[in-house]
Amino acid sequence: MNASPRSALHQSLPSLLALAATLLAALAVLPGCLGVLKFTYRIAATPAGAWFMYVGAIPIYIAATIMLAVALILARRSGVPWLVPGLAAASYAGVSLFGFFMHTGFMFRPVAQPDYVTFDAAIARFGPKEPVVGVLDSRGMPYAYVARLARRPHIVQQPEGHVPFMMSHCIHANSSMAYAVEPGAPSPRISISSVIANNLVFYDHGRHRTVQQIYNCAIDGRDQLPILPSVTTTLAAWRSLYPDSRVWVRPVEWRDTFYVKFLARGSVIDPSSPDLVYPLQRPADLRLALKSSVMGVQFGPTARAYPAEALAGARVTEEEIDGQPVVFLASEDGAFIQLLSRRRPDGQGVLRFKLAADARTFLDEETNSTWDAAGRCHAGPLRGAQLAAIPHYSRIFWCVWADFFPHTSVFGQNR
Repeated sequence: MNASPRSALHQSLPSLLALAATLLAALAVLPGCLGVLKFTYRIAATPAGAWFMYVGAIPIYIAATIMLAVALILARRSGVPWLVPGLAAASYAGVSLFGFFMHTGFMFRPVAQPDYVTFDAAIARFGPKEPVVGVLDSRGMPYAYVARLARRPHIVQQPEGHVPFMMSHCIHANSSMAYAVEPGAPSPRISISSVIANNLVFYDHGRHRTVQQIYNCAIDGRDQLPILPSVTTTLAAWRSLYPDSRVWVRPVEWRDTFYVKFLARGSVIDPSSPDLVYPLQRPADLRLALKSSVMGVQFGPTARAYPAEALAGARVTEEEIDGQPVVFLASEDGAFIQLLSRRRPDGQGVLRFKLAADARTFLDEETNSTWDAAGRCHAGPLRGAQLAAIPHYSRIFWCVWADFFPHTSVFGQNR
């Protein structure tokens, strides 16, 4: 005798609920997972997409868990075959494990309480030529961040003192930038949400906005973030100029090796490799080699790229960008290159620079005062003065800079 439709539905209900629970769990957790983000990155870069990844997915996942529990209870009570509910439960477990370990919230949790060590300790661990991101806070206090440790989790917050900030580093673009946090305000809750054309996008939970690192503003073009001067250099070069700087380090974790070798791919950080994880937005600009290190500078509508190799060789490179008189000063070994305003700190005109006879320091032609590569005057009429450091993207990959600023000019080229 054939089973009634109601009886058939009763028999199939546990399987249907289990399958639905697995699909709901996948919908909740997979959009925010590495690997899947290569297909959902544009949605994840929107405020709504980022909110779903970190907030909206939670009740959906809870509902999926409840549905699966109900399905398994019904299957046990009704005596239906366990094949479909069992496979669905196994799939749910697999999705959950993958979603936990591969979710950006787990892989890239920002460092909220950084640990700092002395230069001696850092150099003993990494060596003097280890790349670091040097940051000057709004009062000129120096901090150094070991770049290889910042590749994951991308964001390190510096909440201490009266001038807190957060440092961001994108492995895909070799780009770093520091953002000032309003004094007295709580540290912003930041999460990594996406990568657009090999540049970091992060989500500000408090203001419900996604921020494109290279533009230093919300992805819709509003809410410009206050940026701080930062340079990519070496431990030894930073120490020679800022011996009192604090150096951020952290223990190396399995996630670091896993991320660089299997997800971001180690070749991504190799300047000689053409490998990119995400597609560019437009055809590659062939004016420079794909991953040439450039200093990306923007004043108003004007964007200009300065090859780091050319600046290091010249030692002194004076320019005027959108009416702003600036100079790049490079250390003797070229490891440290800083962009500075040429306006005198006392407001009495503009300075011009040349390399001093000792080949380590610099002289201004107006007062013959002696300056270091960080823009500090050590001797002469302007002794004690400090040139204003100008925030820019230090040693960013050319292909990423040109992709976001297609009308950029290149120092030393006619167009």
